[in-house]
Amino acid sequence: MNQETRQTVYHLLKNFAQKSLKSYDVQTLKRAYPFHRLFFDDMGLLAFKQERSVVTRMGQQLYPELARCVAREHYAQVALEYEITGQLNQATTDTISRIVRELRSGQRQPNQALEIAEVFTAVAIPTSAPVDVRVIADLYIGDFSQGPFFAEIKTPVPNLDICAETKQKILTFLALHYQANPQGYLAFPYNPFISRSEYKHPFTKRVMDLQHEVLMGGEFWDFIGGEGTFTQMLEIIEEVGSELRKG
Repeated sequence: MNQETRQTVYHLLKNFAQKSLKSYDVQTLKRAYPFHRLFFDDMGLLAFKQERSVVTRMGQQLYPELARCVAREHYAQVALEYEITGQLNQATTDTISRIVRELRSGQRQPNQALEIAEVFTAVAIPTSAPVDVRVIADLYIGDFSQGPFFAEIKTPVPNLDICAETKQKILTFLALHYQANPQGYLAFPYNPFISRSEYKHPFTKRVMDLQHEVLMGGEFWDFIGGEGTFTQMLEIIEEVGSELRKG
């Protein structure tokens, strides 16, 4: 990150944390969560309650804004909640729906290369009945170095519905941009399994090609911001957290 991006990330993290932190009465929490006292002391109980109150807002607000900030250092066409519309022939939409249905039911194994080949073959089939399609990208980078970039930024343990919807969106995006080397990914802002090799969540593994269309933790941040971005972000997080705990 350059200095400007680093400062923006710093203030984004600090402002989010300051607005998200709430004051709780420990005695009230003890009455509200009596069995949690088996595991948590007063500070642990406060941390537990804080985590529950901010986790949703982090997914909806913090991670996308951080992604936009990091990407804008390198690219001009960066947008959140970006609407992508167009037309595909009926053969293509049917092919995408079939692939997703078969993956969801376990009738086939995820294989990005094969799926793309099937979709792009369908795109070339002439038809007189075009279908209007629409997808929303959590993060879109139109001038990404490898081709237009689409990412769904989700929890590292998405449910089956989210996995299937994400696959549908990615394949639709790829079909709409098939001549432009499109890049479509499911992105995790962090990886609770620590390493890619230890990632075990069954729904993601059932629907997504883990090696080719899932960016996990630091991979995601470095992919859109350049090598070392995630390491620098962790340093800023430690800096902000230390300041807030002192304050």
